[in-house]
Amino acid sequence: MTASALSTFAVITGGGTSGHVVPAIAIAELLIDQGYSPNQIHYVGSTRGVESAMIPDLGIGYSLLTVDGLQRGLSLRKIRRNITMVSTLLKANRQAKGLLMSLRPQVVVSVGGYASIPACRAARALQIPVVTCSYDRRPGLATKVQSRYAFASAVAYEGGSLPRAIVTGAPVRRALRVAQLAELRDAARAQLGIGSGDRVVLVMGGSLGSAVLNAATEHLVKNLHGSQHTCVVHIAGERYMHQIALPVRVTHDNGNLAYLRLAYSADMVSMYAAADVVVCRAGASTIAEIATVGVCSVLIPWKDAAENHQLVNARWLTDHDAALLMEESTMTHHDVVAVIERLLTDDDRRMVIAQNAKTLGSTHRDSKIVDVINDAAKSRQLQ
Repeated sequence: MTASALSTFAVITGGGTSGHVVPAIAIAELLIDQGYSPNQIHYVGSTRGVESAMIPDLGIGYSLLTVDGLQRGLSLRKIRRNITMVSTLLKANRQAKGLLMSLRPQVVVSVGGYASIPACRAARALQIPVVTCSYDRRPGLATKVQSRYAFASAVAYEGGSLPRAIVTGAPVRRALRVAQLAELRDAARAQLGIGSGDRVVLVMGGSLGSAVLNAATEHLVKNLHGSQHTCVVHIAGERYMHQIALPVRVTHDNGNLAYLRLAYSADMVSMYAAADVVVCRAGASTIAEIATVGVCSVLIPWKDAAENHQLVNARWLTDHDAALLMEESTMTHHDVVAVIERLLTDDDRRMVIAQNAKTLGSTHRDSKIVDVINDAAKSRQLQ
């Protein structure tokens, strides 16, 4: 459809980490792909989150509120933050209500997280329909609460317990939805300085990085250094970039690239295209991306994730032989190295895993979330 650019159609809210912000960006792209103008989309997030760096380049309107999330634990610092959180949230609620009264959106779409709370509360007060988007197999607290009054819960997977759930697939960014990795492989490797015939491992620990994966990567690089045609590309996270013993760049004796460390990559299409094996956590966005593009992966879920939701996410792939699972509490660095070395020498096994992942990813490549958002907006018009 082609929509008028005279008024705000959708407010997308949520954020804090890239696990919330990336789906928000993907939903904005899906709406634009369906004919909505960027001027009709407005994002509401938090000043504390990564959205302050990620959203401005998208070309849509945005508002960042001062809002904080509940701190788990009993340290004095966390208790103090939880005390101040109450007054901060009340102020953000008032600001969000004023913002929605000004924008007058047809629908509010929540991607969850603490940053989504003010706008969703304001939407409820103003009788603006809310669509919750649950891309974790085990929804977060904010999503559970919002789903009670939402028009619909757009869920990525069958079998959930949210009310009025509609399976739409997870929102994935446009570039990943249309990517053909085999066609991009040589160019992606050339861009990184990697030979087209080398075996490449991509390690990434999410937007905040992972000390556990970083330590395993050091052992992996040391063990692979004897092979002249292997390379490890390591997205370590900003806070860990200079806390790792390895140099930022390591070469083999023959001059081939053996190891490259990056703080962050905005071009995940090229990262996935260059990789033979991806080693990563099991956040919802990562799982959806792996399935969408179809790549062989080794998943190491974060053991301290709320309600162990990363393990639940991972099993959607591993139960279908679409990834390999290693649990952080029982694995050793030797185990990680052994699994990866076996995969690097078994082309057929990698191909089967990648193809199984891509088959599962069809639901994400053909996401139906815009249909649900449109239906919610129509319900507003009928009020």
